[in-house]
Amino acid sequence: MKMRMRIAAIILCGLSIIPLFASARDGENTRLDQSGNAIFSEVDAYIAREMKRQDLPGLALGIVQGDRILYLKGYGQADSSGSPVTPDTPFGLGSIGKSITAVAVLQLAEAGKIDLDAPIQRYIPNKYIGAESITVRQLLNQTSGFTQISTFSNTLSSTNHQDQDALEKNALSYAEKFLKRTKQTEHSYRYSNANYVLLGYIVQQVSGQSYGDYVKEHIFNPLSMYNSFVTLDEAAAHGLATPYRRIFGYNVPYNGPYVNIPGEAPAGYLYTSAVDMSHYLIAQINGGRYEEHSVLSSDSIRLMQTEPVPGTYAMGWMTGNINGLPVIGQPGGSIGFQAQAYIVPEQQLGVVVFANVLDAIDSTLFRSHIITTTHIASGVINILNEQPTGGSFLSISQKYLLVNGLIFVLSAWLLYTTARTAKRCLGPWSPDISGHSEISIPVISKIILNFAGLFIVLILSMTQVVPVWYIATIYQPDVILWLKMATVLMALKGSMEMIRLVRAIRHSVAVGKE
Repeated sequence: MKMRMRIAAIILCGLSIIPLFASARDGENTRLDQSGNAIFSEVDAYIAREMKRQDLPGLALGIVQGDRILYLKGYGQADSSGSPVTPDTPFGLGSIGKSITAVAVLQLAEAGKIDLDAPIQRYIPNKYIGAESITVRQLLNQTSGFTQISTFSNTLSSTNHQDQDALEKNALSYAEKFLKRTKQTEHSYRYSNANYVLLGYIVQQVSGQSYGDYVKEHIFNPLSMYNSFVTLDEAAAHGLATPYRRIFGYNVPYNGPYVNIPGEAPAGYLYTSAVDMSHYLIAQINGGRYEEHSVLSSDSIRLMQTEPVPGTYAMGWMTGNINGLPVIGQPGGSIGFQAQAYIVPEQQLGVVVFANVLDAIDSTLFRSHIITTTHIASGVINILNEQPTGGSFLSISQKYLLVNGLIFVLSAWLLYTTARTAKRCLGPWSPDISGHSEISIPVISKIILNFAGLFIVLILSMTQVVPVWYIATIYQPDVILWLKMATVLMALKGSMEMIRLVRAIRHSVAVGKE
């Protein structure tokens, strides 16, 4: 009740000033004036503090309640030239885009073109036998049995597909990989991009339009999402924020092949702005309606926001709580971009936060779905509810202090042991007082271990035996580079250990002859 009265007061104050929406669409940062300014001044101060702590180049924020946008603002820089972030600046949407794919599927279900409980064999080529035991609903709820770790190789290879058939090629590749003959029709919840890539392909098959054209015509346009895009080129032409990675704690622009993966678009490679995402959240809060347009019925909105089993996955959304307040939300992350959207159903409140930097260290240890924007969005909701912003989690500088400190210590130790080995190997001969200069299992094991790291790295780098290695190379290149250098140094140390062993053997032979 207190929250509703507070929001109502803010809205009334806002009615006496220039409308929030007009200035937002002019690309200016917006805030309420006079007595309505206090709560958003607190939000501004909190975000400024967190941007500094987490070293975020740019950030965009949208706050809505009911059918109104309460607050829109851009913070920081959109690119290295210093262009400011505005509410209209496009960012990568990441996995929040899965809910957009779910909307598309449910629209076609309402039109009678898709049966949610029909096997997907009805909508894809019938050569995939396993498709007869998996339904559209199971793809939406991520209960198909597909796994995320098995999608990495597809993610990597699909960067080679930049044509209009990229989604089809990727979806059919997933079908080939996952759809095997099985009698099992019930699976537990397992998050996997493959589910939503296949759903995007089904949208194409059923609608007769490309996935991108369908989304633009049936979702973006009705919701007035004019700064939302389905391709990187479109987004870049309209001021897409520059994506950054962190290299040993420093933000570095990224322009590599993984900024956009067209074959994964339905699972997380769409682009939108804080303004547009605010429109989308309003539709999600108001039974599918934004202003005069409706993209879904209230029943379908309720369905897509309801998990079949508590603590699993709805249709593009997951449930949770913030300080005991039930929320619906979804984080999103792609190389150089991160986002978090939350809906607080009992308050009809929505918050979205975008930022243009992401690496693996941005995520919470052992809980990779909790990222920097997740914490910030939670903090904003807490401020609006007059609650503490939450635990003071580690800043990015503290995280990198730990990581870089560990790298420094290990590097110093490795250099020291390598230098000591080099001195023994290349200097005048002297027996090892430890007695390990002769051939023995410990000596051989020590040499093998020195080469093991390099061998493993070569296998991981030259094959896709462990695709997650490539993902780590993309998201955390600094640590992977150090690991490669460390294994080379260890192999060099192992080589010198071998030379020393050979010298020891020769010395023993020479002594024996005497």
